[in-house]
Amino acid sequence: MKHKISGPTGLSIIIIILLLSTPLWAANRLVFPGGVQYHRFASTVEGPEAAWINPAALGYSRSISAQITGEIYDGKFAGNWGISTVGDGIGISYRHLDDILGDKYDEYIFAAGFRIGHGLYAGASYLYIKEGPDLYDDVHTWNIGLLVRQNPKVSLAAVFSNLNGEEIDGQGTDIEQLYSISYKLFRRYMDFSVEMSLSEKQSLSGAKYNYGVDLYPIPGLMGYFNFDSDEKYELGFRINLTRYFGGLQSRLATGGVHRGTTLSAGISSSPQTSIMGRRR
Repeated sequence: MKHKISGPTGLSIIIIILLLSTPLWAANRLVFPGGVQYHRFASTVEGPEAAWINPAALGYSRSISAQITGEIYDGKFAGNWGISTVGDGIGISYRHLDDILGDKYDEYIFAAGFRIGHGLYAGASYLYIKEGPDLYDDVHTWNIGLLVRQNPKVSLAAVFSNLNGEEIDGQGTDIEQLYSISYKLFRRYMDFSVEMSLSEKQSLSGAKYNYGVDLYPIPGLMGYFNFDSDEKYELGFRINLTRYFGGLQSRLATGGVHRGTTLSAGISSSPQTSIMGRRR
């Protein structure tokens, strides 16, 4: 008799197998510069952010939406900026960073997601850096994501990045792994999330952990906070009007060191839960 592995149990088994098989030698990681693209947890993300966070989420939330972002950093505004649009399972993201290692940086992401079963979603994305300093110039990566939402209170996600092992200076880099779980608290007023990220050649002792909450105090208003094991954190908010939305999110380090604040504004094809009182 054949047994089918599905749902959270199946994903958990896959995650455990991958973690137990993780080698312990030193990692060679491809680390992308920060800026413009703020953090969301892979297990809760929806909307334009899904294009760069978890492509599987594009299969879950199929509403058409688009946003433009500008960043305040080092006394400048909109030197770093980006756009993202998603809908019907497809996502496209672009960001421009004005000065990375003394050069400009232009990054494109093309993503797609789809439903593969009850509460199960998968997706893939292609990231291409058209222009950047030597370290990043002409770099491209293939990535896949998984999302499990079979229980209204629990969401699970896994994202595997750089599957092609892009070469830097003639040496292949590692596949990146990210695992995320979220749980709804207080009758949907809060999502508490935990995330772990590491490379294929990194031991669990070297993994990075991220903890955070999505808060929904009133209809149409979302607050966000996370902090990680590198003593960095982000906080921000988003406000929905019926078809429009806007928000900001700041990236900080211990001691309040400012690492950039992204301001965003966007539009949705579907009516949203709004602070004006209209709901989906």
